[in-house]
Amino acid sequence: MFLVATFLLLAAAYLSPLADWGEHRSFAAHMAQHLLIGDLAALTLVLSGIGRLPRVVLVVALPIWVVDLALWHVPAIYEAALHHVLMHEVQHAALWVSGILLWSAILTGVLTIGARLAVLVGMMISGLAISSVFLWWPRVLYSTYTHAHHLAGMSGLTDQRVGGGLMLLEGMLVGLAAAGWLIVQLLREDVPAAREGASPSL
Repeated sequence: MFLVATFLLLAAAYLSPLADWGEHRSFAAHMAQHLLIGDLAALTLVLSGIGRLPRVVLVVALPIWVVDLALWHVPAIYEAALHHVLMHEVQHAALWVSGILLWSAILTGVLTIGARLAVLVGMMISGLAISSVFLWWPRVLYSTYTHAHHLAGMSGLTDQRVGGGLMLLEGMLVGLAAAGWLIVQLLREDVPAAREGASPSL
């Protein structure tokens, strides 16, 4: 089921109008495409159970993800990816791989529950910080979208803020769902421990 969801999410990212809109008209559309590829499709792939990464890789998953996400949104690098096909594909591949690393660290059980919660909190704080830039920056950051014919008649700045809002909302919803799941796992671990520590009845 999760593997099918992965293919559907990637199809939505690459075969829907999002791909064309994101390259030429809308930062928000491009953000939606990136969220589908680098977060949701990566998440469902990890949930499908394909592969299991070694601990030494997972302990550095969060810094890799943060650096990758921040780097690709630096205006000069983001613009270069928009206008060079190969670099654009490298951008998508990097977001995809770093997303798989991150969700593997959070969900696969290689790390302790405490470490996995720490990675999740770090992800949510980093996503909040980066999305806040798009929400509150007073000018359009990417020149491609400054004078584009924007979707729904939005200005370039409104489009940028919608993209930041999408990033913030998706990150918080998925992050909270993952946090709830991890807390349930923690409580399940405590049940056998409580039973073992219980005194036998007389």
